[in-house]
Amino acid sequence: MFNSLPKPASLTLFAFVLIAASVAFLALDNRPINAQENQTTEVGFTLVAFDTTLIETSDIEAADLAAKMVLSDVDEGLILVGQYADHAADPETFATSDLAKAVIDDASDRMKSNGTEVAADLSEMIETYAAFIGQLGVPGKLFILSAGQFDYHASTGVAGLEDVAAELAEQGVTVSTISLATTPAPDRDVLAAISSAGGGTPYDLGFLDGVIEFINGELGVTLAPSLQTDDAGAAGETIDIGVTPHSSYLVAGFAFEDPETINVIRQPNGQEISDTVGSVNAFAVSGMKFFTVRNPQPGFWALRSGGGSGPLTMYSDVVNDLSVVVPTQPPFPSGEPFVLEAHALAGDLPLIDASASIDAVVTGPDGVETAYVFNDLGEDGDVFSEDGVFSGTIEAQDVFGISEVTLSMRWPNVEATIDGAGAFVVEPFPTIEIAVQGDGAVNEGARSHLATVDLMFDNAAFLAPQDDIEVLLTNVADGSNIDIELEPAEIVEDKVYKLRVYGILPDDGQYQLSATLRSNHLERDFVAVATPAVQDFELTTPIPIPLYSGIGVAAFIVLIFLILLARSLIQSSPYGNLYRVGPNDQRILVADFRNYRGSAWDRLMNKTIVPAAAMPGIPLHGGRFTFAARGVDINYNPDSDGLLNVMISGEPIQSGSTPIPDGEEFKIGSETFVFDRTEASPDVQISERLTQPRKERNEELDTFALDPMTWDAPSSARPTRRYFRPG
Repeated sequence: MFNSLPKPASLTLFAFVLIAASVAFLALDNRPINAQENQTTEVGFTLVAFDTTLIETSDIEAADLAAKMVLSDVDEGLILVGQYADHAADPETFATSDLAKAVIDDASDRMKSNGTEVAADLSEMIETYAAFIGQLGVPGKLFILSAGQFDYHASTGVAGLEDVAAELAEQGVTVSTISLATTPAPDRDVLAAISSAGGGTPYDLGFLDGVIEFINGELGVTLAPSLQTDDAGAAGETIDIGVTPHSSYLVAGFAFEDPETINVIRQPNGQEISDTVGSVNAFAVSGMKFFTVRNPQPGFWALRSGGGSGPLTMYSDVVNDLSVVVPTQPPFPSGEPFVLEAHALAGDLPLIDASASIDAVVTGPDGVETAYVFNDLGEDGDVFSEDGVFSGTIEAQDVFGISEVTLSMRWPNVEATIDGAGAFVVEPFPTIEIAVQGDGAVNEGARSHLATVDLMFDNAAFLAPQDDIEVLLTNVADGSNIDIELEPAEIVEDKVYKLRVYGILPDDGQYQLSATLRSNHLERDFVAVATPAVQDFELTTPIPIPLYSGIGVAAFIVLIFLILLARSLIQSSPYGNLYRVGPNDQRILVADFRNYRGSAWDRLMNKTIVPAAAMPGIPLHGGRFTFAARGVDINYNPDSDGLLNVMISGEPIQSGSTPIPDGEEFKIGSETFVFDRTEASPDVQISERLTQPRKERNEELDTFALDPMTWDAPSSARPTRRYFRPG
């Protein structure tokens, strides 16, 4: 395409047209500008300085068009025009852009009739404008257009020009320079050095790549060929460009070789535009036609070129800073629906547009795709209307892992969309379960154990503060709630995993028990609800104890005593020793079960049982050992007896009784033990856990008590009777 533009004059004019369009966009856009080291400041003025020594007609027309377009729609800040040649006067200030354009027209006419080549003094110009800008005391933009052939101070050289530009940058003024196709190479280098020091951009429009770079950089677009052909043909070519709502600009261009080619753009309503009208600016030069549409109508715009032949290239881009994303958030619980959000943003601000909707396609970890529609209407899963947060309810997910989400924001009767993406994670979450205790028969007027509540996570206990658990007992007949008491089975670091429900029922009937857990898991607050338990409860009257005669009662007591005595006689007494296995398989005695002396009741009723807590050498807070002729069993519940694992034969014991094989090693926590029913040898090593503190009498107390002189001393002056552990 660019080979069809061989003339320097045409390229120069093309470059200035693009400059004009670009700077017009910048003048309309009141965004912060970049100063030195990313300093941002608001635009306070726009100053365009152009070289009035131009003698080429194409350069003069291009400079005229560029200067006009820089100032065409400046509606905020100062409008300034500067002209320079062998000297420079202070820039002129204008109240309106029309007045400034009239002065530019006069200068262009004067240059066309002049025809005398005079070298511009670049040093004198930039120093004059810098002094003027310093008096303004406001930030702004300075554009220097030049075709070169200028002079500058020999004493300071290019470094002096760079120093002035750097000082302007420190004041919040960016200095950009624009080299033309006719600018000599040495002068291009000087202009590039000035703009680099001034925090601006050194644009070089002497090359076609530089022209494209200028358009993309100044307009914030990515202008790329939408269509390229070596021979367009008389029938012409047409392409469609989708424009979404809230677009800032549509940029479209044609590059062609045949001057007979007709290039137009067509609005979504079918109207064709070939020249400037309304919000459309059209710029036509030899071999090029360029359109910019501010706030374009949503829909499909068409670029149509016809009536000519030869190479043709069409360019287009749409400026729209809308975006849709799924924000990063904690995992969602599996097995239940949840609300997923998609944020619509206009830049960094929420987009408020209730007419839009978002198509969301969720691809689960198993590859299954499910489509949803999100809205911002406060309904169908959306929480708040018109807040820029589009949301919808995602059905319960049973597959754990990461799900990918593709988003497509759309509007009614508009085929163009804004696309986005995101992801979310689904993980298993804790659950709560409630079970009725017993068969439903409770004593009338008595506090009864009615139900048990369990917190579970992945088949294990889940700990949560008791305040996070809500349990209700409701009379199904009248809907009234019954007062209940919750009693933890165990408290671990101020948290519980099992609760017993107690209450006094007023009447027979059907009652419903419900439980809810409101807690936090994986940084997400969640609610788990138990399946309600419904039970028919029946109140029973306790059977009174019959009154017997004294002889009958005594006989009954004697009978019971004989039965207990017989039970005690046939029971096996505790026997054997428990050793802790130390380094090098050394045995250390930690429990001699023969030495256990329980209460009289224990010796009568529970002769075979030794509580683990009664043996100081055994690191268990709960559980018990049961002795019989065949061997010894351990009864230990890992869920309630201290939460310490006991491993026998390499397997963790379960609730209930588990035999302990003679001579076989087993583990309690991290320690290794062995049971041996034979009597310990006299030289066996005794565990320090079995060593009891030795008590000694305070001899001072005995001496004091024998001295008659101390008998009347106050109690505070008497030595106290203490036992101590010898050092």
